[in-house]
Amino acid sequence: MMRPNEITQKQGRVMHVRNPVESILTLAASVFNAYSVVLFDMPGEGQKAQILAAYSQGSHIDQNASITPGRGLVGWILRNNSPIVIGTIDETHAYLGYYEESWEPDVCSFLGCPLPEGGILCIDSRERHAFTPEKQRLIAVFADMLAQVRNFEQQEGGRPAPQNDAYLAALGAMAELRQNYGGWKSYIRQMLPIVLEASGFSYAAFASRPEGGSNYIMEGETPALLLKDGEPAELSLHSGLIGWVFRNEETLLSDGSSGPMPLYGKRDGIPDFEAVLCIPVRLEKSICGVLCLAANGKQRISEELRTFAQLAADDLGRLLEVLSLRYRLRMAEKARQEA
Repeated sequence: MMRPNEITQKQGRVMHVRNPVESILTLAASVFNAYSVVLFDMPGEGQKAQILAAYSQGSHIDQNASITPGRGLVGWILRNNSPIVIGTIDETHAYLGYYEESWEPDVCSFLGCPLPEGGILCIDSRERHAFTPEKQRLIAVFADMLAQVRNFEQQEGGRPAPQNDAYLAALGAMAELRQNYGGWKSYIRQMLPIVLEASGFSYAAFASRPEGGSNYIMEGETPALLLKDGEPAELSLHSGLIGWVFRNEETLLSDGSSGPMPLYGKRDGIPDFEAVLCIPVRLEKSICGVLCLAANGKQRISEELRTFAQLAADDLGRLLEVLSLRYRLRMAEKARQEA
């Protein structure tokens, strides 16, 4: 994790993405159209919070800033462990504490949220009323994402094993991909090879299910087995292992000891894989998809691999939630303009 003196900025931009945390902060800045996004640690009792990582369009962040519980907006979150939205900072005379004192008044709006297992995510803007209360839900998505990545980084006593390094690199690549993807289909097409390479399996796929539907849709796979013409394929929920995961809403895994297993039921030209890991993808607590990894022959499925695959599945769910929320916000704004 970056320490305050390692925050790298040049001409108002982060020079390069070095880890998944920085990537997520940069993505949050894009989604919220923010000026700065700052992540604080969760200090011990009576201690001050320190900056762990930050993204900013400018160069005014005080890299050595520390926040006392109860002081200013960040300190309020630290003391109360609750999110906060401030539409106009200069009207409330609120204090942020992570900018140089001479520059801070240029920031007009603030949105902050505690991380589930410690830490504070802060997002600000130079526009007044930039953050609506509805966006509290959206910042919680990023807070949860950061919490899971930080927990994953701290496995193996804070010194990841070589394979964990591959998983972290893949998570960073996925976060960077989200910043530049050209739509949902493009993201799936590029994301699955990243997951596949890190996992060591030989096949990866993503399937989605329309709400209330009796079939599911194969949206992406690598290499191509079902989708050789590039178009999505529709399959019955009552066939194959992926259909089982949709019906039962549970993770399914096998290291290959049980022999061949049909992902899609019996289909000509589709091999029965032996090692399989299928994880539900959730949107608002309901299953909307399944992320699947498979291999011919036996394959060890470690706890680290399961954690990585779960993070990848959660990542898909969060992206779908972000897209859903952004669509709702656009529709709400359109309705307001037409009223």
